[in-house]
Amino acid sequence: MALFSPALGVDMSKSTPRVEQGLGAFLALVDQASNRIKDIVRRPRPYWSHAHLKPCLPPERGFSFPSGHSTWYQAAAVLLADLLPERRERLLTIGAYGGANRVMCGVHYPSDVDAAQRLGRAAAEQIIASPQWRSFRADPGIRAELQRVRDARPEAVPLLVR
Repeated sequence: MALFSPALGVDMSKSTPRVEQGLGAFLALVDQASNRIKDIVRRPRPYWSHAHLKPCLPPERGFSFPSGHSTWYQAAAVLLADLLPERRERLLTIGAYGGANRVMCGVHYPSDVDAAQRLGRAAAEQIIASPQWRSFRADPGIRAELQRVRDARPEAVPLLVR
């Protein structure tokens, strides 16, 4: 979750540990769905199929479709945006760009990232509609941590450049 800290203006691991832990549990379900699809589709990574490609990120052993990183980024962004709608645009920007480097570095095809972003958004929307999410949002400890984010000084929230 630390990757979203700049969008929030706080260090999430220090300011929102309960939010971080809860989101981790929800996102683990999203990761499981993404991994099941990978195991069914079994699409080779671009650098496996095209030997001339040299990835600029560490090579991975798993399959390519859908991008697990992109799924995670998108789902995390949508869930955080539901918790903090006043930071929605910033969070969704990070979520959208979270998978772009995967294509630029040759570890995924563009369609891997596109499908992953759709999967991440759909999974997050299902989570948001669940009673477990409503209970999570209503928890006083979670609400207190989210208020700390809202109380962050404006200068602590850096400019995000597209």
